[in-house]
Amino acid sequence: MKNRLFPLGHAAQRAGAALFLALAALLTGPPAQAQQFGINDIVQAEILPGWQAADGSRMAALRLSLNDGWYTYWRIPGDAGLPPRFNWSASQNIQSVEPIWPAPEVYEQYGLRSIIYREELILPLRIQPINPDRPMTVRGDLSIGVCRETCIPADLEVSASLRGAGQADERISGSLALRPQAAENAGLRRTTCRMEPVARGTDLTLRATLPRVGPDEFVVMELPNSGYWVSNIRTWREGGDLLAQARVSDPSRGPVGVSRSALAFSILSQGRVVESTGCVGG
Repeated sequence: MKNRLFPLGHAAQRAGAALFLALAALLTGPPAQAQQFGINDIVQAEILPGWQAADGSRMAALRLSLNDGWYTYWRIPGDAGLPPRFNWSASQNIQSVEPIWPAPEVYEQYGLRSIIYREELILPLRIQPINPDRPMTVRGDLSIGVCRETCIPADLEVSASLRGAGQADERISGSLALRPQAAENAGLRRTTCRMEPVARGTDLTLRATLPRVGPDEFVVMELPNSGYWVSNIRTWREGGDLLAQARVSDPSRGPVGVSRSALAFSILSQGRVVESTGCVGG
């Protein structure tokens, strides 16, 4: 089975997890203190069975329900957070599981910017069966972070049998309506990026010519499968151009080489995400 996980390299995942655990220690005290919380009392996970598409795939969803005031993280957690990781390898008659992340919220606390979902996440899952004529059993091991005044790593399990045609589910359809859109369809005309070497890394400045996506725009840059740690520093506007700056570093403290064609970026606004890949020198 093809397993879809968080797209950044393991080094970046470890760095994000370390920041999350440092924040958890700051907010909760010793690890034993966090153990007084029962994870199942804070967050519950289930599979919404959804429906079978015309091509034989299944549109289902992972539903995370959190207690009042609690939140969990987008696929990229931000400055401090735990990247969500999903393992579907115990599933049966399933070739791949592709999460379709709806628009999140950008949230600032203690001077750190996090990218979150509050109290509920309906995460659509496009599931490709091995044999579309046979039932599927989806089983997932989930590792996520949940926060309120405290921050706790949570390990959860979900399972469901997916049979027949299923039926439409407004909860899944509502989340699909918030899926990322291609920046080119939002009016993107040109993307340039400039690299400036700094101690132990590179400063990367992105300039995208496109209409305003919405209020409080925030750009997240990625270098998938590179293993680099990308810290998104700031986003601002200059007329019709949206600019963003990030620090790219190698956790092993080696030299940093950035491929412009591999650069991926997402523009987050309230209830909207647009995304694109690649830039030219400028």
